[in-house]
Amino acid sequence: MQRFDHPSQPIDPYPDPGTRVTALKYDSALVLARLRDAPKMRNGEDADYLTFRPYSVTWKSESGDWRQITVPEGFITDLTSVPRPLRWIAGRVGPWLEAAIVHDYLYVAWQDVPGKSPLREDRRFADDIMLAAMREAEVHPWMAWAIHRAVSLFGGRTYAGRNPERYVLLDDPALDDQFDFRIPRVV
Repeated sequence: MQRFDHPSQPIDPYPDPGTRVTALKYDSALVLARLRDAPKMRNGEDADYLTFRPYSVTWKSESGDWRQITVPEGFITDLTSVPRPLRWIAGRVGPWLEAAIVHDYLYVAWQDVPGKSPLREDRRFADDIMLAAMREAEVHPWMAWAIHRAVSLFGGRTYAGRNPERYVLLDDPALDDQFDFRIPRVV
């Protein structure tokens, strides 16, 4: 399986600095896949998942404009990144999962844009998108606040670090034996 460091058509998902997120809506279903050999390929605690289809949300700025963010298919995610000792509070899967996938993408998408560097404003935007997405998913307000606060306080190293393996080509022939079906192509 070939992993690579950018989607086929990189897009800058970040707004102008200082733009505030006032609302969010989910546009598509989140479709995740885990390879058949994922348990054998574990790189630490758990194996990765892939977005099996593009996953989109639309967010509203304070000016009233709605803008879309699309997580590309083949994006590699670890679901919700929660340290093991804190999983009694928030597990890796819960009503915040969809928010976490968009957040994961926004934490690495700056690397997809030629010449872009990790900006504090873009990280704040990613954290605020996660909060808006959790609100839309009706995550209990104290839980949404706690998760947002945790990523705001402790996500800096993850955001600023380079990650050379962010995507997988789903039509890579090496994946043919990893699924119990042929991968239909979206046209």
